[in-house]
Amino acid sequence: MNLTDLVTGGVGSKAIEAISKMTGISESKAKWIVAAAVPLMIAALNYNAKNKGQSENIDKAIDQHSGGGIFDKIGDLFGQGGSDDGNKIVNHMFGQNTEVVTQNIADKAGISSAQVTGVLATLAPIVMGYLGQQKQASSGGGIGDLIGSVLGGGGQSAGGGMLGGILGSFLGGGQEESAQETPQASAGGSMTDVLGGLAGSFFDKSNDGQSKGNILDSIAGMFAK
Repeated sequence: MNLTDLVTGGVGSKAIEAISKMTGISESKAKWIVAAAVPLMIAALNYNAKNKGQSENIDKAIDQHSGGGIFDKIGDLFGQGGSDDGNKIVNHMFGQNTEVVTQNIADKAGISSAQVTGVLATLAPIVMGYLGQQKQASSGGGIGDLIGSVLGGGGQSAGGGMLGGILGSFLGGGQEESAQETPQASAGGSMTDVLGGLAGSFFDKSNDGQSKGNILDSIAGMFAK
């Protein structure tokens, strides 16, 4: 199972159906939410993992959620509207940008931010469980290598290349945020580079809500074709 399968395959389809029922939106909108939110979570984890302390915490969290049973409980998870554990994972992923992610997805999907909060809190443990399965099946390496393989970009150091450079000013909790020009990934860049470029643009404070919505559309389009 790769990331595209997680977004739109068997697991993703269950999540999409559950989100549709939970929020009352169409399955096409629910599919968009999954296809935008899940890759953004992966991009945030990849950046955060460049910090040694955070990398160790992410490793532990992935191990804690490595049981595949979570994929059999997706409907029940969404029925609960998210857990405290899920909310903690989301906040660790996005830090001070959690509200930015939540509000922009809510605006684009046409649902309340409270509904999006519940959706994200339910998706987060599923993402961690997915990464846990991939880690168990891998031959070792760091978080960057794990996520690089998940995205089909091969082994990459955590936070390395464009992903680390672009997101550094935007996802680093407590770091001074500065407006900077966001480089564009080349057409031949890896999936990690392309996703990193889009995620960096999304978190750029100089981009307005419409721009952020367009960026979310681009991210969703990468994984929900």
